[in-house]
Amino acid sequence: MEQTLQTEIDQVRSSCGYFPLEDWCIISAEGKDTFSFLQTQTTNDVLQIQVGQGQHNAITDRQARLIANFSIHRVEEDKALILVEASQKKLLLSHLENYHFREDVRFAALNGKLLALQGPKSPLILEKVFANQNLPEKPNDVTQIIWNGNRVDIIMKSLTGDEGHILCFQNKFQDKLIQEFLKTATPPVEVREDAREVLRIEAGIPVFGKDMDQKNILPETGLEHTSVSYNKGCYIGQEVIARIKTYGAPTFALMGLAVEGADLPPFDGVLQLGKKKIGTVKSSARSVTLNKIVALAYIHKEHRSPDVDLEVTIANKSFKVKTCLLPFYQSQTRKDYSKKLLTQALQIYKEQDDLDRPIAILREAIELDAKNAEAYEALGVFLSKQNKLDEAIALMKRLTEINPKEIMARTNLSVYYMKLGRIEDAENEKAEATALQFEQAIEKNMAKKLEKKEVLRKEKEMEDRVGMFKKVLEIDPKDQVANFGLGSIYLEVGRYQEGLEPLKTVIAEHRDYSAAYLLLGKTWEKLLNKEEAIETYKKGIAAASKKGDLMPLKDMQNRMKQLLHSH
Repeated sequence: MEQTLQTEIDQVRSSCGYFPLEDWCIISAEGKDTFSFLQTQTTNDVLQIQVGQGQHNAITDRQARLIANFSIHRVEEDKALILVEASQKKLLLSHLENYHFREDVRFAALNGKLLALQGPKSPLILEKVFANQNLPEKPNDVTQIIWNGNRVDIIMKSLTGDEGHILCFQNKFQDKLIQEFLKTATPPVEVREDAREVLRIEAGIPVFGKDMDQKNILPETGLEHTSVSYNKGCYIGQEVIARIKTYGAPTFALMGLAVEGADLPPFDGVLQLGKKKIGTVKSSARSVTLNKIVALAYIHKEHRSPDVDLEVTIANKSFKVKTCLLPFYQSQTRKDYSKKLLTQALQIYKEQDDLDRPIAILREAIELDAKNAEAYEALGVFLSKQNKLDEAIALMKRLTEINPKEIMARTNLSVYYMKLGRIEDAENEKAEATALQFEQAIEKNMAKKLEKKEVLRKEKEMEDRVGMFKKVLEIDPKDQVANFGLGSIYLEVGRYQEGLEPLKTVIAEHRDYSAAYLLLGKTWEKLLNKEEAIETYKKGIAAASKKGDLMPLKDMQNRMKQLLHSH
């Protein structure tokens, strides 16, 4: 049995697998007011969908609690297909009809069959079976083709982390379609429910009724990264979602756990750290791809830093777990395509000075690869050019979590905050950008062996900055920005001993300022004081974890690991 499970999963990861989607369904929405009505009810910007395109979406109540999550696919100018888990069909239809009054839109649950084809070779199989037909090219794209005289709707959607497609057709065609797939040069393997569940969890995809339900507010589930527009008109729950995004984070939110040992943690098991509840376990499975037990879990914000080892109890049993970013598995093909879309968007902007098309393409790039820092940065810049500052700020915040060394994210945040009149926030981000500039400049200078003249010029510039910061400190010896800036400069120019005191001052006055711990740890490293560096990083990691500040966290974790493993 285990070998069969392994074979099925390996086949999906390296080639292709198929399975009937009996737990999903299609709802059609048709009428001249279809998209204007859906725009008022859903969290994403439905009006941006062109014919042949689709998007992730959701509906929430006034407290931003999840009613349903789904995807919408525009097949005609006034017609959409809504792909949703069958368990949510009743809730979704009930909500839509309750708010549907005079609008010209009709909803109907379709009776056709759904079949999933998942894996990197799924496009090749479709091209062979549906020769000379237009097929979807990007996630959530939809095409309608004619096969054997009947219509087949094909939606490009991954249910496993690899490239995939979902086909909707009349009941009588399922066996015939599968037989056609099996005749191809790379026939897909049938994927049973247990293998499909492992693939889903590896891909970090939550399901309604198991990993989330109507008790969860949408930002807890992670769906806001793909299913929310912060620039569209009003919808139910918008104020709560926007407030959480701008000013804070939910107390508990879904992320990954890697679990040591052979035992699965119990479903809905409460994670206890000592006597404190820090989370709740949801779906879990032994990952065949990663060769370890992985789980989806709601984790308290004080413990959501990635790659942190914890010894917890779940249902009175001890477990060793490590926090992980989702997904656990992501296809390399998707990342490559994301990079390609980024290049395409920048080229279009360069040649045509157009913003709408590049923005749409960059959203697709981010959907494909949630860690594509360059796409975040470019999208943030383009959105700011359209004065969509709230979404630009949200993107840059996310970018600082993904890439702690991304200077432009901090610089852009400073600019956007300044435009909104948030002067203090703007100055803080500018200080962070300056510190990162100093750090990266010295690394770049050493790598390229700048000529003596350039070195002297920079030293003069640094001395001017040192003088400026010292004047500030004469007025207020505890000034945070001046001490941090001074410590940054001394680290950059190699005056490490002088950099200790200002950075210590920052930490003494601001114990949650994790970026200061990072620079102080680096300074200790430069002074070859390994013990002090490790101790500083430990305190910094604790501070960053408590604050939920992901920017310097990974850097400190990596540096501490290197120090601990060095001889």
